[in-house]
Amino acid sequence: MAGRRYPSNRRLAWERLQRGWSYEEVAERIRTEMSRAGETDTGLNANTVRRWEIGERRPDPRYRKHLVAIFGKPASHLGLLTPDELAVRPDAETLHEFRRLWDMLTGENNGNGWDRASVLRALVGASMLPLVAPLLSLDPEAAHADGKTVDPDSYRQIVSCQRELYWTSPARPLYEAAYAHTQLGIGLLRAATGSSRTSLASALAESALLTARLAFFDLSQPAIAERCYDVALAATREAGDHALAAAVLGHMAFVPAFGHQPANARPLIDAALQHTWHGVSPMVRSWLHCVGSEVEARAGAAAASCRHIDLAAGAVDGDGTPPEWLDFYDNGRLHSFAGYAALASGDHSEAAGQLNQALAALTTTGAKQRSVVLADLATAHGGDGDRAADYLNQAVDALQNDWYGVGLDRVRAVRPMLGDSRHGTLLDERVAALTAGRAALPGS
Repeated sequence: MAGRRYPSNRRLAWERLQRGWSYEEVAERIRTEMSRAGETDTGLNANTVRRWEIGERRPDPRYRKHLVAIFGKPASHLGLLTPDELAVRPDAETLHEFRRLWDMLTGENNGNGWDRASVLRALVGASMLPLVAPLLSLDPEAAHADGKTVDPDSYRQIVSCQRELYWTSPARPLYEAAYAHTQLGIGLLRAATGSSRTSLASALAESALLTARLAFFDLSQPAIAERCYDVALAATREAGDHALAAAVLGHMAFVPAFGHQPANARPLIDAALQHTWHGVSPMVRSWLHCVGSEVEARAGAAAASCRHIDLAAGAVDGDGTPPEWLDFYDNGRLHSFAGYAALASGDHSEAAGQLNQALAALTTTGAKQRSVVLADLATAHGGDGDRAADYLNQAVDALQNDWYGVGLDRVRAVRPMLGDSRHGTLLDERVAALTAGRAALPGS
């Protein structure tokens, strides 16, 4: 880049993006801190912050302390120190603390009474959640202690195969395999260096994301999903992969959205969208707007939900090849999200049209979504009890062939529209038999 004098400061850029802040927001926060300290406003603006990130300038010492304060991170983690300044750092600095936090976040029993919730509350309270990334950097003397070389391609191949199996395999056994592979990836990353480390971190993020999706969407285990999302997000930072970071943050937003906490979901969507301006496929941005649409629909904000759908539709037309791991979104899924948004706005005719297009577009890699689309079609035809019951029964049929925890939840959410009718009683019997049968299966 013309005019660049220093390496681009990816760490500073990443911390800003994780919080969903613009260049101007960072500048304004620094100006506020300077004002509190009684310091003179020196004309700092958004362009100054941009130049720090792209390497045209380094922050002056007068700004460093304020960057440390507003991000809640030490200067070394914000890329603010020169090589000479970094050279005086003790080798073992903060290593013990990183290990302790990593053990907490990955669920290892350390016997000190801390759990993930208390750790994350402390980190978030200090605006330090991205600090989990350095936890992947453990004792350098232990790296390659056995003389073996980490092969990120082999690890990624297994991730790819497990991702394909997601659409055709029982959720519980696949979850157990994916979870074990994620744990393996954490161990391998601890011993990886150089380009192998970057590639392995990206593959680990994909593995942890798949494990989290299985836990949340298929097995209805949000607490486990959150823990896996934490690992995935830390790995994306290690890899510097903006597309995967956007995907992880978007998936993280589903947890508070399903838990009726839209205020906690929206900042995650905003942070995810910030990542899409760094060479990310438009399809990723389109999917994020669909997630935002569902967040707003669940919150009862119909107009905001529909605005997100409009943005999602516009992004689909953009250029760029979607990443291989984006197999959970396509034009058909866009119609599904659009149908849900139309239901939130009370336009059942539009909803039915969108959902029928979604149903027609479903492929083998979208079979799990069939139960959700059918349940939403039942809502769209809520004025016709017989037709609504038919769609709900088709949804149960779909669940028998392709189990999906979210699909069952959607059927149960729509069921009250049948009231005490014969249709409702028969549906209750089918759902009870389905869930009892699954409980009796080994590994279910």
